[in-house]
Amino acid sequence: MPLLATATGNAFAHVAYLAWCADSGEAAAIDPYQVDLVLETARANGLTVTRIVNTHEHWDHAGRNAQLREATGAKVLAPRAAAGVIETVDHMLAEGDEIVVGTSCRLRVIEMPGHTMTHVGLLGEGADRGEDEPFLLCGDTLFGAGVGNVGHGGHGPTLFATVDRLRRTLDPRTRLYPGHDYLARNLGFTLRHEPDNRAARALLETIGPAPRFTTMAEEEEINLFFRLDRPAVRAAFGEADREARFLAIRRARDLW
Repeated sequence: MPLLATATGNAFAHVAYLAWCADSGEAAAIDPYQVDLVLETARANGLTVTRIVNTHEHWDHAGRNAQLREATGAKVLAPRAAAGVIETVDHMLAEGDEIVVGTSCRLRVIEMPGHTMTHVGLLGEGADRGEDEPFLLCGDTLFGAGVGNVGHGGHGPTLFATVDRLRRTLDPRTRLYPGHDYLARNLGFTLRHEPDNRAARALLETIGPAPRFTTMAEEEEINLFFRLDRPAVRAAFGEADREARFLAIRRARDLW
């Protein structure tokens, strides 16, 4: 399944996505923020947007639905838990649902609460790196070398449980496609608390203007929220309990 990223390069480093069917040219726009950019990307690739999918209710992920719907006539799909918050939803999404676009584009819904309590992710295979590579459109739950905040309708212990479950259950090859490109800044945070992390330093030195999308296996090497039991991380944050250490790292990242 092909996947296109539309990076805005704005102050919030928004990244939206088009997942599309190579047979029909139909596409799903995931978390569209800059509508003109989404439409331009679709036109440049001969695609027709027929679905708008939100991972959660925050304005920068769901606030442009009406504008894109007016331009395309696309149906809006959003988490069932966000009913009444996201306006004009045509189909509610819950754990295990499958989004089908055209004949070959299929995305499986998984519930990923924590950043907000309504958050879902979308699992697929293929993208542009080989037909057997899994990927996760992860909204604001996971970022390159980081995780989402919990300050706008989230819950820290729930986020810890979600991230821990994803670490244990996702294929290590799964490539992550988050809603913001925070990788460089997050790598700086990793190196502040784990200065001898060679993988984080090497990756930071290679980052260019285009987003670099990591895999779950790479996250094990660069993401402090994945490295709770590493000696340097234990020494930096001190708490004996893994959940408490996760929350301490989250608080430190908020202040950084």
